[in-house]
Amino acid sequence: MKNTLSQFVVSLTFALVIGLTPSVEAREVIRSFAADVVVQSNGVLNATETITVIAEGRQIRHGIYRDFPRYFLDDNGSRAQVSFKVLSVERNNNKEPWRTETISGGTRIVIGDADVRVPNGEQVYRINYETDRQIVFAEDYEQLVWNVTGDGWTFPILDASARVSLPGGVKPLSVDFYTGVRGSTEQHAFATMTEQGVEFATTQTLNTSEGFTIDVKLPKGTVSAPSRVQKTRWWWRDNLAAVIAYIGFALVVIYFLAVWFRVGRDPKMGAIVPRWDVPEGVSPALASYIDMKGFPNNGRVALAASFIELAVKGYVLLDNLSKSVTIRRTDKPIKEPLPAGQAALIKAVGEPGAALTINRANQKAVQQMTNRFRSAIKQENAGRFFSLNLVYFIAGAIASLAVAAAWFKSAGVFADGLALLFLTGGFTAALGLFIQHQLTQWQYRERAIVRFFFFVVLLLASALLLLVVPTAIYFLRDSLGLATALQGVLIVWGLPLINVFFFNINAANTPAGLQVKEHTAGLRHYLNRVEKDRMNLGGAPQMSPSHYETLLPYAIVLGVERRWSQSFESWFKRAMADSNMEYAPLWYSGHREFSARSMSSLTSSIESSISSSTVSRSSSGSSGGSGSGGGGGGGGGW
Repeated sequence: MKNTLSQFVVSLTFALVIGLTPSVEAREVIRSFAADVVVQSNGVLNATETITVIAEGRQIRHGIYRDFPRYFLDDNGSRAQVSFKVLSVERNNNKEPWRTETISGGTRIVIGDADVRVPNGEQVYRINYETDRQIVFAEDYEQLVWNVTGDGWTFPILDASARVSLPGGVKPLSVDFYTGVRGSTEQHAFATMTEQGVEFATTQTLNTSEGFTIDVKLPKGTVSAPSRVQKTRWWWRDNLAAVIAYIGFALVVIYFLAVWFRVGRDPKMGAIVPRWDVPEGVSPALASYIDMKGFPNNGRVALAASFIELAVKGYVLLDNLSKSVTIRRTDKPIKEPLPAGQAALIKAVGEPGAALTINRANQKAVQQMTNRFRSAIKQENAGRFFSLNLVYFIAGAIASLAVAAAWFKSAGVFADGLALLFLTGGFTAALGLFIQHQLTQWQYRERAIVRFFFFVVLLLASALLLLVVPTAIYFLRDSLGLATALQGVLIVWGLPLINVFFFNINAANTPAGLQVKEHTAGLRHYLNRVEKDRMNLGGAPQMSPSHYETLLPYAIVLGVERRWSQSFESWFKRAMADSNMEYAPLWYSGHREFSARSMSSLTSSIESSISSSTVSRSSSGSSGGSGSGGGGGGGGGW
């Protein structure tokens, strides 16, 4: 009697509110949300939701949408999946157009026609669907925790109710209910036992972000426990994404390893012996291009070495100013064919008497010069000294994309989950690439202080990477589950890094390239020796200004220009003391007198000037409360 009276009072109050409110104050609401849930003996739920809305042409113009969650976290913290099959959709007792969309964590039913506007006023939508795995099988009982309305609706719900029909007229062991925001234990509702099961109803309005959850405990055996075959099917449904992620990732790695063993490994180099002659027909820039299988740092080191070789040949003069470098074309005619890169640089500087200052004021010209310099060398020597094996890499990249696409589809990670993965993964991937780049450049840093600086940077970056990965997984765990978060890290972070890593190591030298590498390795060995060891080499030429200048550009691209210049400076001081010999390169002038330090400074000045001239800078800096259990979701109008 008390429950009947309460229902009458609530209904009368709602009727007065709706009836007495002027039309100008009308708002879009869900007048009633009634769920009829039939628990079948096989554990499948057949649910019918009757949603009565008041449409005013604001949010509800063509219809409504209903979001249904498809995933839950099991006792192990792994993501499990429920089925969801829409059987019918009606509006005002007539069939209504509808479609489903995959959203992050679930399925959205979009009801209505984009070409048809629904009339203002009351509209009654009815959705019938089936879903499984909503029953919890405990040791002594079975339990249905059902989030009737979900807490994701954009409208308030004036009245919510649910009727649960149980198989064979079984009586529940106990019932409970919760209302309010997610996690709330408020109980603004009541329950009534019936012959078929139990009925529930709320006693106050559910505002946006509030929901209604019911909890029904059933006697053991009310629902058939899943068979071994059913459990196997569920396992594959839950773990298909994991199988795709881990096996797919492993297959991509195996493919790249097989490609590397077959075509990506360099031929084995022979014994390295000191060489003091330059490779025939190979300019310093080309030697660098072959040695690095490309142009690291946009080819700035190779470009600096090329300008110095042009200066040594007498075609340009270099003026090393405090904040820029000026290259001035001399009157010396060019009678010999220049290497492709040097020819591009001469063309960029201009006719005899012209000059090019490398600074930000000439940003566009310097950028064009740098691009043409690299392109000229690549075009002249494409495939001659090494192969990038691009066909093999592209095949691996396509396979990686296929694995990623299959994982995203099977894991049901969309929108916010995907954005979170990419947001955290972007920083991690960038950090990993930075570490790889630093390691690539490590062998070309000859000064102890610079090598120590690089070591500290690598150590800090690696420590940061080790800190970021578990932290990101921790935050991803709450929205995706631990297992899915780990898979996401592998797919979104791991696959791109694997592709970049193998792209960098998959380039292999041809026999011609190997010959040049062996020659330059011997030259580096010679240039890097201390003076007394170099003098003990049989047949090695005596140090002289000509010998020093000839090998200086190669010393620059091989990363040993400071050691080579120090050796020359030591020899020059002795020669000057013995014979009053003087040396001042005609091709160089600057804010420092000639010395080993000034030559190192010149190289650094050209590199830094090019870098600052080609980089743009921006001027801007189980049951436990409302929302638990199966069902749930939310919806809105469109």
